[in-house]
Amino acid sequence: MIARSLIASFLFLSYSASAQDTPLPSLEKLESLSNKQQWAHLLHYRKHPFSGRYISQNDSANFFLAENGKTSLLAELQADAQHFLLTGLPDNQSAQCQFPARYYWLKKQLPELEWIDQSCSELEQWQNELDTEYLTLVFPASHINSPSSMYGHTFIRMDKKDPSSNKLLAYSVNFAANANPEDNELVFSWKGLTGGYPGVVSVLPYYAKTNEYSHMEYRDILEYQLNLNKEETDQFVRHVWETKDTFFDYFFFDENCSYRLLALLDASSERIDVTDDFQFTAIPVDTIRALQKRGIVESTEYRPSAASEMEYKSQQASLPVLETAKQLVEQSDDMQTSLSVLTEQEQIQALELAYAYARYLAVQKRQANPELRKRTLAILSARAKHTASAGFAEIPAPTYRDDQGHLSQRLGMKIGSTFSDPRSGSDHLGFVDLNYRAAFHDVMDLPQGYVPGSQIQMGNLSLRLWEGGAVRVQQFQVVDILSLSHQTYFQQPIAWSVSGGLDRFIGADAQLYGYLHSGFGKAWLTSAGRFYGLAHAQLLVDNQFHKGAQLSLGPRLGWLWQGNTLQAQLETNWQGLSWLDKTKRTEIKANLGWQLATNLQLKLEAKSQHFKHHQQSSEQHEVSLGINWYY
Repeated sequence: MIARSLIASFLFLSYSASAQDTPLPSLEKLESLSNKQQWAHLLHYRKHPFSGRYISQNDSANFFLAENGKTSLLAELQADAQHFLLTGLPDNQSAQCQFPARYYWLKKQLPELEWIDQSCSELEQWQNELDTEYLTLVFPASHINSPSSMYGHTFIRMDKKDPSSNKLLAYSVNFAANANPEDNELVFSWKGLTGGYPGVVSVLPYYAKTNEYSHMEYRDILEYQLNLNKEETDQFVRHVWETKDTFFDYFFFDENCSYRLLALLDASSERIDVTDDFQFTAIPVDTIRALQKRGIVESTEYRPSAASEMEYKSQQASLPVLETAKQLVEQSDDMQTSLSVLTEQEQIQALELAYAYARYLAVQKRQANPELRKRTLAILSARAKHTASAGFAEIPAPTYRDDQGHLSQRLGMKIGSTFSDPRSGSDHLGFVDLNYRAAFHDVMDLPQGYVPGSQIQMGNLSLRLWEGGAVRVQQFQVVDILSLSHQTYFQQPIAWSVSGGLDRFIGADAQLYGYLHSGFGKAWLTSAGRFYGLAHAQLLVDNQFHKGAQLSLGPRLGWLWQGNTLQAQLETNWQGLSWLDKTKRTEIKANLGWQLATNLQLKLEAKSQHFKHHQQSSEQHEVSLGINWYY
């Protein structure tokens, strides 16, 4: 509201004429109050991890009443206290109305002052409409095909007291980048990484968010009810009012949706202080773990997405039912003729699967399709004529939730040896590798709680100590993403990969080069594991290559097994077509992982590289045994 943004200047002009005669406490007492943790939380003060400055992360001028409120806790407290003591102001025009959470906290800290509550009808109407009794943290699971949602997302639902009330009618608090809708994915990713967007707190009906994540993006949802009491919950609502018309710089890795929600909770309760746990990264699932560790989470509920329900039902149906369901949606044949070959129970199953499939196609196409809409209505009409149940079992909650998987950061150490083709006479040369990965998961990590066949790694650094004493950077992955989403009867996703950074070929004398890899293809899930094939392109850059670079293309084929205890992978990548540098390169690797504990894995790796240039060829091989610790 424009009125709220003008309150500070209005109050400043009105202060001398309208203030009570009540004097403020001594400077020493005010300074003591300003140093309290809760006051800093209400103003979103944090120490910057690089500059060391202690300032507010809120970047709106109307979030402060003092001119230097962004950098001085004491100055803001003095200004707020003075303005909170003003009386006789018009309805909704007081600082008490603009900053009700700060006012509530100061009243508790300084009960000796003659506080007089001013009229705030807009705030009261908003609070009554929300009618919040409980808070629930909502976690839509990771969505690997969206840069803003690769790690998942969190927002908070404000539940009413009546347990029978429809949760979809509750309101939710969300923090997100206020992005330009015309920006493409590349621009969005860059601005999200560098703070190029303002982040805003918004309050929306929960059904709108559920539709967005469960249906529009087809993501499973986990709900974590928080055990805040009524006083803490009311303070949360007040603080949301204070922040919803302001903005914070948005950063994808640290000051993101999950971090800002933790800051809102910190400001609402004296017993919550979790934001400082996240100095450099704030991965959504880690913020959930932080709340669980402090006993803030009371219970958990699983909400499957429409896609998950469709796939679970399809696993219970026979092939004729699946074929009929797809035919009902994709073909214009007479519906009754298509259904006539099935029993009544199978007809009901086919109709329910057809409706789920039609909804899925509507989401995938992201545009109105009159013919598809017509078929969907016909399917619903036919289903309404059958009163019996389809007999599908309800989808169960996952055995492992996202927050029950391995932790996000990883330290690793391995010992190994390299050797060349025996015909070259090269001796074995040993090494020790130390590895640190900032985030988050690869397909050979412990799979519990993670999307099968998915991989997102960022900030992956390996240092190698060679036998003889030489120490080198062996590898630095800036980003490494792999999606091996498999083919199903109703869904035909594209498997894809992209990675970039620095690497070396096998061998102590190998030079560091820059690389960018990308691939597209298909993946299939069978009882024997996950098989995949991608058309894989590589760009390698360094002066070791002829003309300073090599662009190549070839097949990347592999097999992946992600068992609870055992993880295994075989993969070959043949770069048969090359430009600039004409060297043909082939790599074969085999990995075997063994889970020792929830956050501990033993790993055996073997890799072989073959190079051929004109009539000359060479081979390099590497084997290693290591241990990974997740924390």
